[in-house]
Amino acid sequence: MRRFHALLPAVLVGLAVAAAGCITLIPVSSHVDRGADFTRYRTYAWGPADALPVTDPRLRDNPFFIDDLHGAIDSELQSRGLRRATSERADLLVHFHAAVNERLEVPARAERFRECVGQDCPATVTTFEAGTLVIDLLDTWSNRVVWRGWAEHRIEDMLDDPQLVRRRVRDAVHRMMERLPLAAEARSRAQAPEVTP
Repeated sequence: MRRFHALLPAVLVGLAVAAAGCITLIPVSSHVDRGADFTRYRTYAWGPADALPVTDPRLRDNPFFIDDLHGAIDSELQSRGLRRATSERADLLVHFHAAVNERLEVPARAERFRECVGQDCPATVTTFEAGTLVIDLLDTWSNRVVWRGWAEHRIEDMLDDPQLVRRRVRDAVHRMMERLPLAAEARSRAQAPEVTP
């Protein structure tokens, strides 16, 4: 209980900042093939581009978006113990897809009733654009997707701001890759005892 009281001010500050809109967490998730042994993966390569890896021209025609996305994925995979294949056959192929879709938003019921007590309260539906990013890792030996991560976020506030796009891409990729099992090299680094001089 004492520990809870010590953390309470930090929790309240965090909630206040998030409510003020200063922190925007991008919802992320992932799926891993339970039969995949990530300790045997050492290398990765970029797979050939799909027909429509990026469906929205505002992202596809943005010269920085693809570079930022590739850089973020490369950095995260290497931090997870994988290295980019040079001439040898890679263990994993990386594919990504980015799309923009219109989504509907209906206010929560409690909010609706608070604003119009005693009146006929019709549902108000608003539309917004959501960007979805999907990253697939394909086992080159079995030709199966062994890991998929995805994130979705409102994008209307960021398409005209390259720096914000870069930050959101890096954040989304980082948070997705936190769910990726460690490759052998990173696992051995994590388990190695720390040597002090």
